[in-house]
Amino acid sequence: MEDQLFRDILGIQGYLVMERHSDRRFTIMGPIPDWFTRIFGKDSLRGSVVVPEALSPFIENFLPIAEQAWLEHAPGILKSGPWTETDPSGIERHLELSALKIGFRQILLLQILGEEYEERKDLLQRCREQGLDYEILDRTQKALKAAHELLLEKQRQLRQDLEAAAEIQTRFLPKDVPMMKGIRLATKFQPCTLIAGDMYNVILLDDDHLGIYILDVSGHGAPAAMLAVSVCQMLQPYSGVLMNSDPRHAFPGAIASPRQVLQALDREFPIERFDKYFTIFYAVLDCANGVLTYSNAGHPEPILLHPDGDIDSMDKGGTIIGMGGILPYEEEQKALQRGDKIILYSDGVTELENPKGELFGVERLRSLVREHRDRPIADLLDAIHLSLVEFGGPHGPQDDLTLLGIEFDSR
Repeated sequence: MEDQLFRDILGIQGYLVMERHSDRRFTIMGPIPDWFTRIFGKDSLRGSVVVPEALSPFIENFLPIAEQAWLEHAPGILKSGPWTETDPSGIERHLELSALKIGFRQILLLQILGEEYEERKDLLQRCREQGLDYEILDRTQKALKAAHELLLEKQRQLRQDLEAAAEIQTRFLPKDVPMMKGIRLATKFQPCTLIAGDMYNVILLDDDHLGIYILDVSGHGAPAAMLAVSVCQMLQPYSGVLMNSDPRHAFPGAIASPRQVLQALDREFPIERFDKYFTIFYAVLDCANGVLTYSNAGHPEPILLHPDGDIDSMDKGGTIIGMGGILPYEEEQKALQRGDKIILYSDGVTELENPKGELFGVERLRSLVREHRDRPIADLLDAIHLSLVEFGGPHGPQDDLTLLGIEFDSR
C-alpha cells in the first residue's frame, strides 16, 4: 500500500500512527489527532518524533511485548486492551494501543475509544445495578484485573531479563582495544534489538600477536544471543581453544592457527545440537612482522584495502560452523604493507535495506572504502556508519550492524 494512502486511511479513522525509528523513538506518520494533544499536551512531541513509553506507564509495559511480536514476525495485530488516562481538565479518556508489522516497518497505532466503548461500559453498569449475573460479572472483573496485573508484571520481568542479557553480552565486547605498535583498531556496533547475534573481539595473545574475530549467529533474539555468548566464552585465551599445545606449529608461544580454532568450534557447536549455526572470520595478526593469517567460516569476505585503492581477496576458509567437518578449513597469510586497511563486517551491513527495498550491497561498501581510503581507520568506519544510517532511512537496520577496522601503520 502506498505511504500516502496508508496515512490517509488511518488518519480518517482517528489513529495516531507511529513508526519505529530507533530503539525508543518513533516517527509520527500523517496528521496528529486533536485528541492526542488534548490528553498528552504538545510537550509530549519533539517535532514529528515521540517516545511512546514517556507518555504512559501502561505503554511502557506494553512495548516489550510488542518488540517480541515484531521480532518473531507475529501475524496480525497485537492489541494492548483498553486503559484510561485523565486529561488536564480531569476527564477520563479511554485509549487502546495496537502493534503490527508491515514489511520491515514496526508500527504502533494509538486510538481513543469512542461511543461504542462507552456503550459497553454503560451496559455492564446497568447489569450490575439490576443484579443480573452480578457474581459472575464480579468474579470475571476480578479475574481480568488479576490477569492484567500479572501481564504487567511479566512485561516488566521480560524487560529486565532482556536488559540483563544485553549487559552480559556487552561484557564480551572489547572495552579497551589492545594497543600494539604500528597497529590502529576501530569498531562500530549497532544491534537492531536489545540483544544481538553479532559479536566481535580483539584479544592479546602475546607481546606480538593479536587474535581477531567477528561472528554472526543465525536468527535474532535471546537464542541467537545466548549462542553468541557461548562462542565468545570459548574464544577466551584461558579456554584452551586459542592456544595450541602442539610445539610443531608455526606460531610461537603455542598460539593456535585460525584453521585449528575453526575446527574446534565446528566440533563444539554442531547444528543438530543447537538448531542454529554461525559464521565467523578468525585471524592472528603478527604485529611485529605485519603478517595476517586468517580462515573464514562462511562469513562475509573482509576487505583488504591498499593505499592505492586496490582491494585484495580474502576468501580462504570453509563452510559455516556446525557442519561437522564435511570440508577442511583452509587458511591463508597476507603480508601487510604500511597503510593497508582491513574492514571486517557482518551481513547486516551489506543486506541493509532502504525504504525502496534496495540493498546496500558489497559494491557500494567497496566504493565507499575506496573513496575514504586516505582517512584514518576510525574516520573511515565513521563514514561507513553514517552512509548506512542515511541509506537505511527512518525505519533503521533490520539486522545487527558490526564493523571492525584494522590499519597497519608500521614503518
